Amino acid sequence: MSKRTVGILLLLVVSEVLGVLSGHWYFGVFTKTVPPAVTTDFNLTAAYSLFLWRGMLLGLGIFVLALLAVVAAPLFRPPAASQAPGKTAP
Repeated sequence: MSKRTVGILLLLVVSEVLGVLSGHWYFGVFTKTVPPAVTTDFNLTAAYSLFLWRGMLLGLGIFVLALLAVVAAPLFRPPAASQAPGKTAP
């Protein structure tokens, strides 16, 4: 595999891990704010799966935005200055 492919796969994995961790964190906030009297096991399981699914979508969004930034970065670099032969830069 090329370095570019490894870098893109690593970016995908890291962004998905960030998304899943954010979904898990928001589920923790959910369990602390919703009173136990109004929750059932089914509600907790459904909420947890929903938060993880949303976290995976968030990770995909992070991946797409980071990939767009990597693709667009060369467009914002200044053009390379050409030097005359025999002259050195100060």
